[in-house]
Amino acid sequence: MFEGYQAAVEAYFDDFVAAFASFDGERVAAKFSLPFMAKGPGEACRVFDSRAQVAAYFQSYLDGYRSQGCRTCRYSKLTIHQVGSECLLASVTWDLLDGAGASVSSWSESYMLGSASGEVLAFATVDHVGER
Repeated sequence: MFEGYQAAVEAYFDDFVAAFASFDGERVAAKFSLPFMAKGPGEACRVFDSRAQVAAYFQSYLDGYRSQGCRTCRYSKLTIHQVGSECLLASVTWDLLDGAGASVSSWSESYMLGSASGEVLAFATVDHVGER
């Protein structure tokens, strides 16, 4: 199912960077399947079952990032593990960047990825809280 998955996952995250730069919650939400589960720092797991809920969730983060001076983002340290024949676990380190390209914030996050209609989408994410 995920033949050539390295390129597909890199394309997923490259497109995520472009979606993020739009600061449009709807565009970011399109990178996720439904239902979608998110585990952020200090939060209980949240499960979203509508595109509007996912878009509002990401829009709140995007608005906060923009108010902190963030203008774009980049990922690094991509690692990918195949989980059976239908899923991948991809982990990245995110850097939020200001207009001059300086880091405003950084964290690591893992994405459970699956393929829906030939498109790679995340169905769950976990922030690496307390990572050492």
